[in-house]
Amino acid sequence: MEKSAFSMLVSVAMAAALQLHGAASARSGSGSGSSAYELSVERVQSQIYNPWTQEMDVVELRAFRNEGADRLVAPVMRISPGEVLKLDVENNLPPCEPGDIEKIACFNSTNIHTHGLWVSPSGNSDNVMIEIHPGQRFDYEFAIPEDHPAGTFWYHPHMHGSTSVQLGSGMAGALIVDGDRIPTLSAPGDVDILFPSQGGAAFGEQIWVFSQIQYACFDEGGQIIASASNAAWSCAKGVVGSVERWSQFGRDEELGSGRFIGINGEVQPTLTGVETGLFQRLRLIHAGLRRPVKMNIRRLAIGAPELRGVPAEKQMEWIAEYCTGEQVELFHFADDGLTRKAIRRVDKAVMYPGSRFDALAYFKQPGLYCLVNDQTDPSNSDDRSVLGILKVSGEAVAVADIAAHLTETLTNAAEQRISDARVRSRVISDLSNELQIKSFTWHSPVIEDEITGYQTAKMSILEQDDGSFAFSIDGNTFEHGRIDRTLTLGDVEEWEITSGEGSHPFHIHVNPFEIISIRDGQGRDVTRKESEAYDADYAGMIGGWRDTVMVKPAYKVIMRTRYRRFVGDFVMHCHFASHGDRGMMQAIRMVMPGPHAEHQAVH
Repeated sequence: MEKSAFSMLVSVAMAAALQLHGAASARSGSGSGSSAYELSVERVQSQIYNPWTQEMDVVELRAFRNEGADRLVAPVMRISPGEVLKLDVENNLPPCEPGDIEKIACFNSTNIHTHGLWVSPSGNSDNVMIEIHPGQRFDYEFAIPEDHPAGTFWYHPHMHGSTSVQLGSGMAGALIVDGDRIPTLSAPGDVDILFPSQGGAAFGEQIWVFSQIQYACFDEGGQIIASASNAAWSCAKGVVGSVERWSQFGRDEELGSGRFIGINGEVQPTLTGVETGLFQRLRLIHAGLRRPVKMNIRRLAIGAPELRGVPAEKQMEWIAEYCTGEQVELFHFADDGLTRKAIRRVDKAVMYPGSRFDALAYFKQPGLYCLVNDQTDPSNSDDRSVLGILKVSGEAVAVADIAAHLTETLTNAAEQRISDARVRSRVISDLSNELQIKSFTWHSPVIEDEITGYQTAKMSILEQDDGSFAFSIDGNTFEHGRIDRTLTLGDVEEWEITSGEGSHPFHIHVNPFEIISIRDGQGRDVTRKESEAYDADYAGMIGGWRDTVMVKPAYKVIMRTRYRRFVGDFVMHCHFASHGDRGMMQAIRMVMPGPHAEHQAVH
C-alpha cells in the first residue's frame, strides 16, 4: 500500500525513536512510578484444536511472544493510575518482498493500540499512525493520568490494512489498570477496594480473552481448502495453517469458515484456577473478529462425554443433553473497563468485538461447567457453541442467597477499608439499595446544559458502479493524511450514531462516551423490557459509559462525550476489523480552542 505524504511524515518523525535491537520476549517489571514490558513480534508455530476433525491443527502465525511460550494470546500487562506504562515493541518478522506491499500481500509491519485507555494519542503514546517495520524497535510510553479509572482494558495491533490479519492471528492481550483509591466525599474511588481477602484468600480473578483465529490451509492454486462434507476450513496432516490473505476475511469467510471463538488462544480449553466459596472476578475481553459472545455458565452433567470427544456437528446435541445444570448468576459491574452505577444480576455476558464485560460469579459446587456461547445469529441459525469447560475445585458450600452474601461481603470490605464515617455510611447505604456502587464511577452524567455542539456519524457499505463495495463513514472511505473532522478540547458534544447497512460496533479512541438513548427505526426504545421493541443486547446500557457500542440496522444511538485533556490525531471506526481495514474509519483531530484551530497538527 503506497504511503501518503502524511504517513511518510509520521514515519520520519518517529525515526529517531526507532532502533534495531536483539530479540526480546515479554517481561514485566516496575520502577519508580512505572511498569515496563517488552514484546517481540514473531512468527510462532503452535497448535489449535479443530472441533470438526477433533485433531490439533499445526499453525504458524504472527504473535506477541509470551516469555518464550508458544501461546496464541499476548501477555497480560498491568499498570496503576499515575504511572507510566513503558512498552518496547520489537518487530522480528521477516521483511516484505518487493512488490508485496503494493499488492497488500505482506502484513509484517505493526503497531500498538491500547484500547480504551484515556491517554494521549500523540508522539510515542497511543499513536496508531506509527508504523513499526520488520527489523525495527519502538519504545512506547503511555502516561496513565492520576484520575484514570481502574478497570479492564486491552491492547492489539492497529496497523491500517493489516489489523484483520494480525488480530485474526490472536495478537491481543489484556491491559489491566489496578487501583486502590478510597472514595471521598468529593471524589470517586476504585471498586477494587471492595474485593478484599476472605479468610486469607483473595477474590479469584479470571482474565479471558476471546478471539477467533482465522487460520486456513491453501491448495496449489492458492485457494482455501474446505471440507466437502460441512464446508468448514480444513488442513491435512503435515500442512501448516496460516493467516496470510485477504481471502480469509469478510462476513461470509468469518461466519462460514467454521472457526470457533477461543479463550486465551485455545479452542474449547478446560480452564482451571477457580474455587468454590469465593467470588470470582471475571474480566472478559472480546478481541474477536465478528461473532458476538453471549456467554452463560451452566453445570455440566456428571458422566457427560468429554467435549473434545464430540465432533463439531454433534455439539449442539451435546449442549442440549449435558449442559443442563444450574445456571451461574453473573453480577455485572463494569463495561469497557468503566464501573457501572449499580451491579446488575444477569444470566449471560453479552459482548461484541472490542467490548469488555466485568462480572462476579460464585460457585457453590465443585465440578465441571459449560461456557456456552448461547445465541442465534441471523446468518446462522445454529450459531451456538461451547467456548470452553470450566473446572471448579474445592468443597461444596451452603449459601442460600448469593446476592445477599455478595452485599454482606462488599459491606464488610467497605467497613474495613473506608475510614471516613460519612463516606463509609454512603457506600454501605448504596450497597444495601440494590447493590449501587455510585461512589466508584469515574464519569458523571453529561447534562443538557453542558452540551456545546452536535455530531453525527453513519457507517455504511456502499455499492460502487463497478460492483465493488465501499466501506465508509459518512460516505467516505478512510484515507491516510486526510482529517475527516476536527474537534475542540473543552467541548462537550452529543453524537448520533447510525448504520446504513448491517450491524457495526462503533469504537472511538481516547474519549469514552455516555449512552443516552438507543431507538429502532420507528423511534421505539430498545433498552427497556416493557418496550415492544426490546432488544436484550442493550439491557442496562442507558446512563452507562463505554468506548464501544454495537449499532444495528436502523438503530439510532445517542451518546454524549467530553473532550477534557488530550490533543492530537486519532480515529473512530467499525470494530469488525475487516471493515476498518477496508475503510470504515475516520481520522479525527483534537485541537486547542482558538482562531487557528483548523491548522493545528499534533503527530
